[in-house]
Amino acid sequence: MLFHDILRRVATRTPDRIAVQDIDTGATRTYRELYERAIRLGNGIRTLAGRGDRIAILSENSLEYVEAYYGIPAAGMALTMLNYRLHPKEWVWILNNARARVLLVAAPYYEAIAEYRDQLVTVTDIVVIGDPVDGVAGYESFTGPEHSAQPATDTTEDDIAWLLYTSGTTGFPKGAQLSHRNLVTAVVQSALEYELSEDTVYLNAMPLCHVAGYLVPTNLFKGGRVLMMAGWDPQRWMRTVQDNAVTSGGFAPTMMTMLLNHPKLAEYDLSSLRWMGYGASKIPVEVLRRTIEHFGPIVYAGMGMTELGGNILTLDRQAHIRAAHGEDHLLDAAGKPMALVDVRIVDTAGQECAVGEVGEMVIRGNQVMRGYFGNPEATAEAFEGGWFHTGDLARQDAEGFVYIVDRTKDMIISGGENIYPSEVENAIYTLADVAEAAVIGTPDPVWGERVTAVVVTRDGATVSPEQVAAACKDRLASFKQPREVVFVDELPKTVSGKIRKAELRARLADG
Repeated sequence: MLFHDILRRVATRTPDRIAVQDIDTGATRTYRELYERAIRLGNGIRTLAGRGDRIAILSENSLEYVEAYYGIPAAGMALTMLNYRLHPKEWVWILNNARARVLLVAAPYYEAIAEYRDQLVTVTDIVVIGDPVDGVAGYESFTGPEHSAQPATDTTEDDIAWLLYTSGTTGFPKGAQLSHRNLVTAVVQSALEYELSEDTVYLNAMPLCHVAGYLVPTNLFKGGRVLMMAGWDPQRWMRTVQDNAVTSGGFAPTMMTMLLNHPKLAEYDLSSLRWMGYGASKIPVEVLRRTIEHFGPIVYAGMGMTELGGNILTLDRQAHIRAAHGEDHLLDAAGKPMALVDVRIVDTAGQECAVGEVGEMVIRGNQVMRGYFGNPEATAEAFEGGWFHTGDLARQDAEGFVYIVDRTKDMIISGGENIYPSEVENAIYTLADVAEAAVIGTPDPVWGERVTAVVVTRDGATVSPEQVAAACKDRLASFKQPREVVFVDELPKTVSGKIRKAELRARLADG
């Protein structure tokens, strides 16, 4: 099955049902309109490029972005997503690394990238989405009836559908090649696990340039309606839920924290919510506890990564209900492996770890990427032993629940002891006036690394280094406790809400 086939089948069953809606403009696409415009887009862009070419998109969330999700792969080309929050020089690097042929760019970003046009080595054409730009082709000219609504016939399941660059939180970004087979597996598996239905109204606030955007086609797979939100604004999100009887939404942990801390949270009727999914990074236990206390046991967790096309672990509603009724250890679990994936926890020799023992999580299954684009060395390293190495340190209990301890690159080694930052962060989050916290290792002439906590307080609140130290002393061994506490106004993050710890380390090194 090809990726666009799952949309075609829903469009055949319910052609006139609203598929997607832009909450700002009110514009909609029925399933028939979405499918036909997507196919026409792919065929139209294929007048500029050929099978196997990379077609990049630079835009915030939009209906056109969803069309490109399906249409570019349907034409046998790879949709290459650019994070709109990056610096233009970073866009240039990715475009050149991907050897992109065509760039679809939303009008607000055109001038920024146009300044670097002479540095785009392989881009032959730029197409503007939205307001027209003199002398530049417009998006709508590629979606008209003059372009066939029949998909290309030479596309295969192993062709690359999406080329997604890693966030770069642990190093330079790499292009993960996700095939039609990878995406179909990820979508079908998640739709089954999350018990989605036709009456779902999903509010998408996660950026479509991130792998979390796969939840949009996941909800469309079941015939639900997706409301598209550009940018994250907690109050706007609550108002949209109330006004549209939204049933579900997805969050990064930082988004959940901002929602819980919003002073007007109690003023909106959010009773229509039946499903609140979180992922993208590890959620602090205290934030999860507060979410369950406020919204009830309607919470799901998903753990995945760019290279996997979506989630591979899920902590379902029943597990959260158990946690709410006293099984606190489940609050710290990432979930159990989903139905179509194999997960192992292995030691440095590649041998399976015993129950409860910490090792690296490795993955095998049809949703695991084809490899990194133009980077055979990184691909070979990632697939050593025939399994994809996630870089996540984890343990698995006797029930099969997986607990992500930390990223291997984020682990702190101080005085020969391994320290997992998430443990320290969880302790700091027990302080009510802490809005966000990140724990990193910084150079120490004696211990190699020292534990350093970087803290953001809630608006108007004050937290002292002594309070942070006391919260950690009450819960952690002495060698895990922060030796330094730094207060900042905000933490650097990726577009999906992950904290850029490498950037934090660099900032502290620069004073």
